[in-house]
Amino acid sequence: MFNMIIILLATLNSEPVGTNDYRISRFILSNLRSIQTYNISQLAQACFVSNSSISRFCRKIGFRDFNELKQQFFQWTDIGEKKFAYEGRLTTALKDTYIDSIIENLLLLKKSVRNEELQQLAKDILTYPKVAAFGSLHSQSVVLNLQTDLLTSGIVMDTRTRFQEQLEYIENAGEDTLILLFSRGGSHLKRFLVHDLQLSRNSKPKLVMITASENIRSNKYIDQFIYYEEKEGFTAYPYAFEVITGILALEVFARKNE
Repeated sequence: MFNMIIILLATLNSEPVGTNDYRISRFILSNLRSIQTYNISQLAQACFVSNSSISRFCRKIGFRDFNELKQQFFQWTDIGEKKFAYEGRLTTALKDTYIDSIIENLLLLKKSVRNEELQQLAKDILTYPKVAAFGSLHSQSVVLNLQTDLLTSGIVMDTRTRFQEQLEYIENAGEDTLILLFSRGGSHLKRFLVHDLQLSRNSKPKLVMITASENIRSNKYIDQFIYYEEKEGFTAYPYAFEVITGILALEVFARKNE
């Protein structure tokens, strides 16, 4: 659903309880299997808001109108079995198979991620006047941990939770800014591209993508590409990002104190 659930959850988590946007996002999340049957007036009535509030909500989260948003839900199915699947999963031994699969993915990470790339990124974090990092849902929680860890080295890193604010930050950033994008499959970058990033090639931030997808390696917006290998499944995420950000925090701290 093109990260639709992530967008809605981010809105739910960032809006004060009782606001229009909170009510709209909560209602949609509570009715994922039937929301495509609603028209804008029915949704407005169900959320106790006006039609114009629905329209503003849609634009705020990156869609032209309600019809464009509604199209995202036609593919919604019960994804529970797919979401919690991983290689070697046994319902009779969930603890052991879950941990074993995590370890296997961490070993793949250890083998595939290049140490020199993380060292270069740590150097850039110390060098650039402004540093920011963005993710979505699980990866955004990892970003928040990195933000806290970098403070130990005197680095104040920016981040934004809402997609629209992330987009605006990137578009307004200059060449003095380093921006880290954490996206396991590259979908976060795809969301930016759908909205046609307006970046000047003469004065643009340095964009670094940390991802398990090689399909975006040649993307024109990305200046540095940090790839790691993993096996698909519930045990792949977000442990790789936790390890990578931990290494970055360690490298930055070590360089800062040389």
